[in-house]
Amino acid sequence: MNINKLIFFLFFFHSFNIVHAAEKIAYIDIDFLLNQSLAGKSITKKLETQNRKDIEKYKITEKKLMDEEKKLISQKNVLSQEDFKKKINEFKNKVKLFNERRSNSLKLLNEIKNKSTSILIKSINPLIENYAKENTIDIIFPKSTLLIAKSELEITDQILELLNEKIKEIIIE
Repeated sequence: MNINKLIFFLFFFHSFNIVHAAEKIAYIDIDFLLNQSLAGKSITKKLETQNRKDIEKYKITEKKLMDEEKKLISQKNVLSQEDFKKKINEFKNKVKLFNERRSNSLKLLNEIKNKSTSILIKSINPLIENYAKENTIDIIFPKSTLLIAKSELEITDQILELLNEKIKEIIIE
């Protein structure tokens, strides 16, 4: 009888100490999704197009300013010193305004990039959640935080397919 109790207690307490490592873990490359998805590529294309337009516009203005500077320098000996200083100050103000506009243009482009990337990430999150529920995945890590992992645990390609099916493009204002 005591042996049965001893066996029962050993079995009972032993069963509580068994650790089940049955959690299903995966990882995903978010940067890859942002750059290779249809929506991510459309964001990049639109931003590059806008950037090229801005560069062309500012190259033209920069050339005009350079021509104006040359003209101003050539007039140095012809104009009185007061008139020359006045024109130099006007020119400096034009250059300053040009630089401010170009800087604001770059800031706006970065704001649009950040906003559209944020929208894309917010769109990806529900897809990842649903995928995890459907495939009973307990934990999904970003690839950037991992040191070593089995390639079989990566779900980036599956999420990319889902993302390309659901979201073709992000509208940029």
